[in-house]
Parts: sequence; structure tokens; C-alpha cells
Amino acid sequence: MIIEGFDYDYTLVGNIGDDLYFRTNDGAPRNRLIVINAKNPERESWREIIAESKDVLDDVSLVGGKIITTYMQDAKTVVKMMDLDGNETGTVDLPGIGTASGFGGKWNDEESFFAFSSFNSPTMINKLDAATGEVETFKAPDVAMNPDDYVVKQVFYNSKDGTRVPMFISHRKDVVPDGDTPTMLYGYGGFNISLTPSYSTTRLTWMDMGGIYAVANLRGGGEYGKEWHQAGTKLNKQNVFDDFIAAAEFLISEGYTRPEKLAILGGSNGGLLVGACLTRRPELFGAVVCQAPLLDMQRYQTPVSYT
Repeated sequence: MIIEGFDYDYTLVGNIGDDLYFRTNDGAPRNRLIVINAKNPERESWREIIAESKDVLDDVSLVGGKIITTYMQDAKTVVKMMDLDGNETGTVDLPGIGTASGFGGKWNDEESFFAFSSFNSPTMINKLDAATGEVETFKAPDVAMNPDDYVVKQVFYNSKDGTRVPMFISHRKDVVPDGDTPTMLYGYGGFNISLTPSYSTTRLTWMDMGGIYAVANLRGGGEYGKEWHQAGTKLNKQNVFDDFIAAAEFLISEGYTRPEKLAILGGSNGGLLVGACLTRRPELFGAVVCQAPLLDMQRYQTPVSYT
């Protein structure tokens, strides 16, 4: 037995000889990389290769004689290449602000492949040269849109208690926000779920109609690890609502839109979110899309008869 118990997660990344590489949250809520030697698996012999950082270590691969690490940095992907001692040797230039995953392969492979998507880009497959770090498109969907026709940016705002919260803002490039632009603000804020950039034809249609699409990365999600999640749960749930209201206030104060042109959208836990925000600040929103909400929590457990 190498690892016992179920208190922490241990994901086997791969091996080099008898050295087994594990990504784990043992002693690191945002994950770290350790090595356990199969012949000497005692805990005191474990070696830390990559320490926990302020960013969440989402994934690790051993490819092309390097360690390829995928981090979630402010809710977007950053990919770093490291040597076997955990020293950074370079970063992978992604096509833009987005979400990347994959980077599979063998220790002696010369290349790896990964998927990338964003608010302005459907999922494409890219090839990574493990030696040089160069990236080229391997396969992209044949769609009648050009990612360069859209703006995807990230901003930060302060919530009610001063907490710094990230938010993505996307729109057609020729749309100049003037304080009167129709804007859709989406949020979730729960269950350790991270809202990273992703593609949707529905959202693209909204942007093609001249609208702004904004996604606020509220507490309760997993964007910054365990602490961020717990800061939006149970007795801290009010933080989630405060974060979302502050996002709306930011969009208005920074001249993107006005209350009459601002809509909020959420489903399930996000339905609870928009329902609570509508109740607290009805004057702040012009429309609310409340999907599959959990609203009557006092009677949530009570069976409902439809006869």
C-alpha cells in the first residue's frame, strides 16, 4: 500500500522509473505535485516537486522530458513548462483568454495536444511542440465566425467587503459600450464550480445582436481553491449575493450599461442567486432570467401535491 485513507485526493500523473508523480491537495488546498518512490513509499520519503501557489494547479503531465502544468489563474488557464526539479522553463502561449485542457502523452513524446475554447472561440485542438513550446492549430471547427471579431477581456472589481472579484466581459469588437448597451450578467457561485471561459452559440448570438455578455466569478465557486469556495457557503452565502450585486454596480458605474438595460441570468443555484438579488435590489436590473431556481428554502423538503 502506497497511500492509505480518503482524506485527500491523489491523482497519479505518471512515473519515471520507480518515481511516481502525484498531484494532491494533501497539505495544499490549491494542489501541489509530489513524488513517491515505489520502493520507499513511506511518507517521510515523499518529495515535493511543485509547491502550492496562489493559483489552482488543475492538471499535470509528463511529456517530452518536461513537466507541463495547467493552472487556473483568475479563472482562466495558464500553462507552464518545468523541469524535473519544478523549475519553470517557459510558458505556453495560448490563443487568448480561455480554457485549455489535455496535454497528454508519454515522457519521450516530442509533441502533445490540447483543447482550447473561449467566449469567442469554439473548442479547437492545438499541437504543442514539447521542445520549443510552440503552438499551432491542429484541428478547428468549420464555423461561420471569426474570433478576432470579438473582444474578450477580464476586469476586477471590489465586493461589499472589499474582496477582489474577477469578471469576464465579451462583446463584438465594433460595439463600443456607452452606458446604454444591453448587457447580460451571468453568475453561479456555488458547489466549488469554476466559471472558466467557454463557447456557446447562444451567447455568441447575443453578442452578434450587439449585446455585452459578462460572467462574474463569485465566491462559492472553485476559482481560487477551497477558501474561495467556503467563503460563499452556509453562513457565508450572503457573500455570493454581495459579489453579484457588486458586479452589476461595476458594469453600471464603469459605463457599460444602465439598470434598464441590464439583465441577470442564473439557473439552479444560479436561479437562487438571481432571485435573491432581484429581491434585494429590484431597481438594479431591467430583466431577470431565473431558471430552475431553489427559492423557497424554508419549505424545500415539503412534498408538493399536484392533485
